[in-house]
Amino acid sequence: MQLLSSGFVILWVICFALYYLVPEKWQWMVLAVASCLFYVIGTGGFPAGLLLTGAGAYACGIYLKRSLLSQGQALASCADKEKKKTVKQGFERRRKRVQILYFVFSLGILLFTKYITVMPLGVSFYTLTAIGYVVDVGREQCEAQDNFLKFLLYLAYFPAITQGPFHRYGKLQGEFERPHVFDYERMLFGVQRFVWGAFKKLVIADRINLFVGNVFGGGGDAVPGSIYAVAVVLYMLQLYADFSGYMDMALGVSETFDIILPENFKRPYFSRSVAEFWRRWHVTLGMWFKDYVMFSFVMSSPGRKIGKNAKKRWPKLGKYATGIIGTMLVWLMTGAWHGRTVSYLLWGVYYGVIMCVSLVLEQQYVRWRERLHIKEGKFYALFCMARTWVIVFLADVLIRSESLSQAGEIYRSLLMDFRLREGIFGVTSYGLSKYGFLLLFAACLLWFAVSVLEEQGKDVRRVLAARPMLVRWGCYYGVVLLLIITGIYGGSYDTAAFLYQSF
Repeated sequence: MQLLSSGFVILWVICFALYYLVPEKWQWMVLAVASCLFYVIGTGGFPAGLLLTGAGAYACGIYLKRSLLSQGQALASCADKEKKKTVKQGFERRRKRVQILYFVFSLGILLFTKYITVMPLGVSFYTLTAIGYVVDVGREQCEAQDNFLKFLLYLAYFPAITQGPFHRYGKLQGEFERPHVFDYERMLFGVQRFVWGAFKKLVIADRINLFVGNVFGGGGDAVPGSIYAVAVVLYMLQLYADFSGYMDMALGVSETFDIILPENFKRPYFSRSVAEFWRRWHVTLGMWFKDYVMFSFVMSSPGRKIGKNAKKRWPKLGKYATGIIGTMLVWLMTGAWHGRTVSYLLWGVYYGVIMCVSLVLEQQYVRWRERLHIKEGKFYALFCMARTWVIVFLADVLIRSESLSQAGEIYRSLLMDFRLREGIFGVTSYGLSKYGFLLLFAACLLWFAVSVLEEQGKDVRRVLAARPMLVRWGCYYGVVLLLIITGIYGGSYDTAAFLYQSF
């Protein structure tokens, strides 16, 4: 079951009605049942992976909770400081072993299903979510959940389970447990966001795919570099429209239940650096790796030892050693998480190297700008945005190409066989007509206008809500009609599939 299916809409409507009809203390139960139905119907079978991962995390959380309680009681009965230290270290070692055992167990399920068998729905997302929960309980940043069904709701909340966003247990559990009262404006805003996400998916992303799929699927020497350049730029927009469109739909559905999920995109293509780009793109995944990989490495004994030794050996550059290793570790894991091919590992290495170079040369960049008398302003901001686009462009060639050999051919064509004239006059020969491009341009222009308003800190839905009724509903119906009339539907084309579902 997908967010763009009739079955999902029916489930959503029924769940919404029951949610506000039952007593407030049972509202979470409605969401739990809906989440189970969504997952079981969506997979068409028994959710063994989800239940194994969830049961392991639940049991691990209970153990950690009891261990922390026992540690507190043991420390309270100790008067000697050295004995307290020994007792605490003993408890910490046992908890760490249990956590490591769970990490091996859950990641083993993820790797087995992702690389050997058929990948279950949402396995990458619920696995990392469960690991985050176990780490947070161990760090005493949240209290372990005693009710397994409530924990399963946190893990499998149906708007977010397939593609995120990643959420922290402490925050989302608080959302589930507080009372929720029906509010018409909130419902309307949630539906509006869902429709806007569907517009980005069906009108923009899926239309772009008609062109991009033909260019990369055809391959061969006949495709000039100019066509590849157009295809990669459009793929950058397709991936963004597809994934952010899903997030708009997921957050919109959740908003109708008065459940606030974290934002996952903050207009990344307005970024002036690669680091800023990844702070705006898939925000919750970046935070997950920062909190649970980077922080864990930096604060670990090996991490501190490496940093200390590096500073002694290389006084100037040694201070960056821990950050560089942590960054490369994060990006290698990010590449492996996104895909199962060498291309994704190279993609991760590419971004890791760029991040590390930026980390080391950050202060040098400031001096270079001062020496060249480059002033901060609109022109320089546009230059930085364009530079970021180029860096992302080169990376996306890797992950969109059918193979490494095709990626190499594309890089060669971009440099040695560009053929600008064919790129201008032959662009309509790859599955998208002249009128299709015009419609795509108009849709992207609308998307850009909304993004500019959001970048200025404005809530477009509230801006529209403040307009006269004719203007307001004219905009609503206009977007819905565009979605219905110009969306890509039917045939063998799978309109429900989302790009990030394969990651």
